[in-house]
Amino acid sequence: MPIEIPDMPPAIAKALQAGLRKFAVPASPATPDATAPMSVKPSIARNSRVISRSIEAALAADKPAGVGASTIVLGLDELAATNSIRKSKAKLWLQLLPTGESGEAAMAELDKAAAKLTSIAEGPEVKSLAKRIDGVVAQRTRSAVRQELTLIRVPALHLTAIWLKGADGEADDVVIPNDGPIAPLVPGQRYALAEFQRIVAEMAAERLAKTSDEMGG
Repeated sequence: MPIEIPDMPPAIAKALQAGLRKFAVPASPATPDATAPMSVKPSIARNSRVISRSIEAALAADKPAGVGASTIVLGLDELAATNSIRKSKAKLWLQLLPTGESGEAAMAELDKAAAKLTSIAEGPEVKSLAKRIDGVVAQRTRSAVRQELTLIRVPALHLTAIWLKGADGEADDVVIPNDGPIAPLVPGQRYALAEFQRIVAEMAAERLAKTSDEMGG
């Protein structure tokens, strides 16, 4: 069966639209009776054409578009402790915005607890993540295994990964790392959750040890 895509929580959808409008300004209407369309602030248009076009497309649609998912954010200490990621609570919602003329999308990050848009990003890693998510969403299988799209982020390791979270437990979990300087993980490779956790725990322990050495610990 296809991967289950979670619905965007209503509070997050509202926060996304409100947040995106703060990045946009009303253009001058053609006539006094016309409704002014929304256009992206000049500063954003100059700095990122992908972001500006994605914002304009999202506002024009007047509803959440694209694919989004809850995101687990993990620190090095949490990874080194080797506790099951399944015990972690999602702190963020990441939403791929509609693609502009270039075919590339920007990604919005929202704080789930505060229901607030915190950032919009674009670039090679966002592009590769969007492509991987599209591939996962489009896949079809005869397997009866149910999996929900979730994301994992480890800022200290510059790591983002797709987590296909099994509805019936960890045995059905699959983790797919995105592009980035994440060796020994291989971008695009499918890992069982236990194997993924073992590798990132070693990565975290190594990073923590280097940090202690650099601090004279």
